Amino acid sequence: MTVLVTGCFGFIGYNFLNFLDSKNVNFIGVDSLVSNSSKILYEGYSSKDKIFIFDISDSNQLNKLKTIKIDAIVNFAAETHVDNSIFNPSSFIKSNILGVTELLTFAKKNNISNFVHISTDEVYGSTKDKFFQEDSQFNPSSPYSASKASAELICNSFIKTYDMNIKIVRPSNNYGPFQQPEKLIPFSIANLLNNKSIEIYADGNQVRHWLHVEDTCSGVFEVLSKGKSGEAYNIGSGEYLKNIEVANSILKSLDLDSSLIDYVADRPGHDFRYAIDFQKIKQLGWTPNKKFDEELPKTINWYKANLNLWEMDYNEIIEKRKKRLGL
Repeated sequence: MTVLVTGCFGFIGYNFLNFLDSKNVNFIGVDSLVSNSSKILYEGYSSKDKIFIFDISDSNQLNKLKTIKIDAIVNFAAETHVDNSIFNPSSFIKSNILGVTELLTFAKKNNISNFVHISTDEVYGSTKDKFFQEDSQFNPSSPYSASKASAELICNSFIKTYDMNIKIVRPSNNYGPFQQPEKLIPFSIANLLNNKSIEIYADGNQVRHWLHVEDTCSGVFEVLSKGKSGEAYNIGSGEYLKNIEVANSILKSLDLDSSLIDYVADRPGHDFRYAIDFQKIKQLGWTPNKKFDEELPKTINWYKANLNLWEMDYNEIIEKRKKRLGL
């Protein structure tokens, strides 16, 4: 089996390449190398002959792959950061909707019989006390989550119109090595390593469902191997933490105190709580193995040991943030 992995030098995509390597599964990868970290990962990658550099929204570039026998596609390619989507929604439409449409069209034309699309639990929106199941109504709050919900509808149309074998995965909030330093955990770590404070929106009581990236990778592979066509699968860990609890856990791991928490104005449309029921994927035989309290210190140590992979992106993020806030 040969698997095409798109977004292969993004956070989860790169971890998935490593996972496939560990399983001795043949693959090729596609990435547009937009971020500095993805460029650095590519430059240090030992099997460049397996990697193609282009944007999946470019159908002409995609068609160059038609001579390769591809058995399955796993699509990680996406713009993912909610804050960025608030200030530049059009880039999310291009990547997360148009890009997915081009990729599905390529799969249809080339009779690729297994397609896994990576979505997000954010398509369900926020809830105070419920746990969303796969058939729960979509209620996205941000341009990011709306673009991911839209991509799912496009996938559904290809299933119904063209009878394609497409499966959807909705992971909860991921953390772990190689994550770009714009998300809560790596941004907080990077700030502290640069003698700054952790920034927390509003009172920090927003609740997130935390899932280690390696558990996500094993879950995606389970769906690729055993999932049913036309079905969606939530992936979670059952570990729920408030943002302020995450911040304090990071500080504790670095022997720092809560005086280094800076409460900032809340972002527009900020969801209060994400929560999913993930019994369905367990029925395939998958269970999460990683524990947040054990993996967070390892994640912090990874960022301390790999400054070269994230420092340039972090500095760009700081500059973009200053422009957004008029600082």
